Amino acid sequence: MTDQSATAVYPAEPADLFVHLYDTIADDVFQGWTATRWHRRERVRREANEIAETVLEHGVLDPAVTAEIVAEHGDLGRFTILLGLDVALAHASPYAPFHDAPALAGVLVTYLTEGKLNGPGTTGALLPRCAFPGRPRGLRTKAEFFGVHRVPQAEWDRIDHRILPTVNDPHFSRDEPVALGCAPVLETYDDIEIEFGERHGMTVYRLRPMDSSGIRSRIKAIVRRLDESGAQLAVMPEASLTDALLEHWKEVAFDTAARDRDRRPLRFIMLGSGPLGDADPPPNRAVLLDRWTGQELLVQDKLSGFTLDAAQMRLWRLPDAPASGTAVEYARPGTRISVLDSSLGRLAVLICEDLGRSIGWERELRSCGVSHLLVPIFSKPILEHRWEEQGAERQVAGLGGWVAVSNSLAVGAAVPDGDLPGARYTCLVAGPKSLHRAAYEMDRQFGVARTGGELGRLATSELPRVFPGAAYEVWHEHWQDAK
Repeated sequence: MTDQSATAVYPAEPADLFVHLYDTIADDVFQGWTATRWHRRERVRREANEIAETVLEHGVLDPAVTAEIVAEHGDLGRFTILLGLDVALAHASPYAPFHDAPALAGVLVTYLTEGKLNGPGTTGALLPRCAFPGRPRGLRTKAEFFGVHRVPQAEWDRIDHRILPTVNDPHFSRDEPVALGCAPVLETYDDIEIEFGERHGMTVYRLRPMDSSGIRSRIKAIVRRLDESGAQLAVMPEASLTDALLEHWKEVAFDTAARDRDRRPLRFIMLGSGPLGDADPPPNRAVLLDRWTGQELLVQDKLSGFTLDAAQMRLWRLPDAPASGTAVEYARPGTRISVLDSSLGRLAVLICEDLGRSIGWERELRSCGVSHLLVPIFSKPILEHRWEEQGAERQVAGLGGWVAVSNSLAVGAAVPDGDLPGARYTCLVAGPKSLHRAAYEMDRQFGVARTGGELGRLATSELPRVFPGAAYEVWHEHWQDAK
C-alpha cells in the first residue's frame, strides 16, 4: 500500500483516526475475552505506548504506519493503535490528569469550539470521558476500555451538546467535593395552581406554581441561604417555575451574586421546571442558570408526561381531582436530550417521570457518558428504597455518575403520616462509593427541609455533596504504563 492510498483510508489526526478504527474493529473482539487478553500483553502495551509517544510529539500518526500495523496484525493492530491514541488523547482532555501536550493543542481547540474531539471528516462525536460505570470492574465492554466516548451519529442527532465557555465556568477542582443545595420552594397545595380538564377525549391535569408575593419572597430567602450555606450547585423541584418566576430568579440571583472566585460562590442554579412559553400545551421545561451572567446554560423539556391513577389522586389528596379513572399530564413532550460540559463534568437533566422511563434517553446519555443527572420531581415525599433511589442506583451503576433528586413539600403536606410511614426526605443525592469500582456500593445522601425556603440537609446538618466528573488513571491501566 502506498503512502497516498494509506492517507485515503486512514486519517492522520488522532481523534479522527480513533473514530475510524473504533468503528471498523470487529465487535467480536469485545464480546468475549479477546480484548482482555490483548490488553494484558506486555508487547501490546509497549507498542501502544510507542504510538502514544509519537502522537504526543508530532500531533499525528502517519497513515502509512497505521496501514502497515493493520495489514500485519488486523484487529490486534487496530486495538493496539486505539490504546496508544487513547493515551495521547488523554492529554487533550480537560477531565484527564495529563497536561502539556502542545502538539495536541489543535484537538483541544476542536473540542472547545466544535463540541467534540473529532473533525468534520468523521460522523458522530468523540468526547472525553467524565465518568466510569459504578459497578465492580470485570469483563469490560468496548467503550469501557478507553478514556473517550464514541457517540454514534444516530445518538448524536438527538443530543443538544454544548461546552460551557470559560467565562461561565466555576472551575471546580477535580478532587474536592461540591456542596449541593436543594430547596422545596413549594410548601402546600396553596402554592400551586392545580387544574383538571378534558382534552382530546382524556382527563388531563396541569400544574404551575402560584406567582405570589410569598413565593417571590421565598425565592429571595432561598438564594440568601444558598449563599450562607456555601453551596456551589443548587437544584429546585418540578412544578416550581413559570415564565414570570424564571425572570424573578434571574434578577434575584444576578443582583446578589458575589463575583469572587476565591470564595467558591454559588454559580449553577437548576431552577426546577414548569410550563414555559406560549404553546398549547406548553413544555414542562427545566432551566439551568449561570448566576453570574443570568444566562440559561441548559434547558430540558420533560420527555415523558406522567399519568396519575385514581389511587394516587386519592393518596395525594389532589384538590378537585376526579374520583375515578386517570389524568394525563397536559404538556408537550420533549424530543431531544440537552447535555452540558463544564469543569463539574457532563451534566444532563431528567424531570421526574423521565428518571424511571429510561427508554427515551438512556442510550444517548450512556453513549456520551453523563457524569451528573439533575432531577427535579413533583411527587410524594422521598422515602428510602423507593423509585427515586432505585432509579438513581441504576444510573450510578450504569453511568458511574452522580444523581441529585429535588422534591417539594406540597404532596407530603397533604398525605398523613399513617398513609405514608417512614422517614420523609426532600432530596436525594447518590453517586459511586469509591473510585476503584471494587463493589456494588452507592453513596446515598438523604436530605430534609422543613419549609419551602430551607435547604435539604443531612442528619449531620451538612449539605449533600457531589464530586466533579473526571477521568482517573485507576480506570485505565494503559494510561499508567504511559506515565
